[in-house]
Amino acid sequence: MSFFPVLTQGQLDQVVGETVLAFGIIPASIALAVIEVESGGDPWAWNPEPKWKWFWDMRRNKAFRAVTDAEVASEKPPVDFKAAAAGVDPDAEWWGQQASWGLMQPMGAVARENGFTGKFLNALHDPGLNVAIGCKHLAGYARRYLAKYGWAGVLRAYNGGPFAAVHNTNPEYPEKVRKVLGGRFPNA
Repeated sequence: MSFFPVLTQGQLDQVVGETVLAFGIIPASIALAVIEVESGGDPWAWNPEPKWKWFWDMRRNKAFRAVTDAEVASEKPPVDFKAAAAGVDPDAEWWGQQASWGLMQPMGAVARENGFTGKFLNALHDPGLNVAIGCKHLAGYARRYLAKYGWAGVLRAYNGGPFAAVHNTNPEYPEKVRKVLGGRFPNA
């Protein structure tokens, strides 16, 4: 017995269908395949990535400065890193930005960059919010890379950042998504 509610396939299809309409460029099949690869459809999925080096500065609404390897390895955030809201421990924000959350597994920092201003990053377990953030991020990469690199390039960027799209540093990720899609990406 699970204490955490999960979505039926019909509920997941509805959440994704409504969200992809808002972004236009993302086929529902791509979003659903990303969900399958990233979380297996579990909205409670969570994955800490303690070597993550990219953070979002909520107070300035821009990327946080470059961090050193020592800062990334530290259990405490740098003194100039502040939490998103009053009453939030900066440690929670720091570690939350270094984790991927929910159905589409956007990193906390990526969610902040894409407009999530909620007090706590664990709100990203909400399926509607998570799919909206994930699809917004995916749509940005699709607008940037789809014409030149196809869905494989878009998915490399979604999983590994812009460098991965251009330099094909993680070809295994789009192949996992392609496999879920039955071996073919939708037409670009």
